[in-house]
Parts: sequence; C-alpha cells; structure tokens
Amino acid sequence: MTSGVRGWLGVSAAAAAGAAPVAWLLARFGYGMPTVEPLRDLPLLALLAVAEEVVFRGGLQSWLATKPVMARRLLGVSAANAVTSVVFSAAHLLSRAPLQALGVFPVSLLLGASLERSGRLWVPAALHVGFNVALYAASWAQRGI
Repeated sequence: MTSGVRGWLGVSAAAAAGAAPVAWLLARFGYGMPTVEPLRDLPLLALLAVAEEVVFRGGLQSWLATKPVMARRLLGVSAANAVTSVVFSAAHLLSRAPLQALGVFPVSLLLGASLERSGRLWVPAALHVGFNVALYAASWAQRGI
C-alpha cells in the first residue's frame, strides 16, 4: 500500500469514525433532519448525496483544480476545495437555516480533502452518504427526546 493510499484511507477512516458522534450532537441541538419514512427517505438521501458530490466535487472542485491559482493552499486546504466548500454551503441555504448551512462547511472541506487525497469521486460520495445516514439515524433516534 502506498503512502498516498494510506493518507486517503486515514482521512476516510477519521471521517467515518467522527460521523456518528457529530451527527448525534447536531440532532441533539436541533440541527438534525426531518424523519418521516426511512424506507423512502434513506434512498433519496443517498441519491442526493451522490448527486451533490458529482456536481460539487466531481464538477466544480475538479474544474477549479485545473486552474493554477486554485492549487494554492492555506492550512493544508487547497483554494479549489475552499471555494467549492463555500459554494456547497451556500447552496444549502436553499433548504437549511443559515447556521445549519454554515455547519456544512467543515464537512465539505473534509469531503473535498478526501477527493484530493484519493483522486476518486466515490470516496467523498460514500462519506457523504454515510454522514447523511448517520444524521438521519440520530435525528430519528432523538425524535422523542
């Protein structure tokens, strides 16, 4: 296994391990998601997560990464990832409160980093699906709390 593969596996493992507690806290403090019918909701959440990754990471971030100025990094984050994450968070203003949309920003940076480290779109897509499922499950579990 090359060090590059170990690097993106490490980022992916850390993200996966952190998804459940972060999702639980978000749901606990009122930033969960509506839970109506899991058998209908979960496939739709997965489809939307993959579609968002195709558009934002596969499209915008990959295109921005071809621009020399977007290769610059600040604190390990590429300009392409930062710009994509700002746009991704702003897009969430269409369906979320401003604080919730702002909370999407660090998750988006992690998804972008997983794309940059792995070079594979399925990695951030799988992480995104996993986070959405964890947030849905935490929201469902805390409905009566």
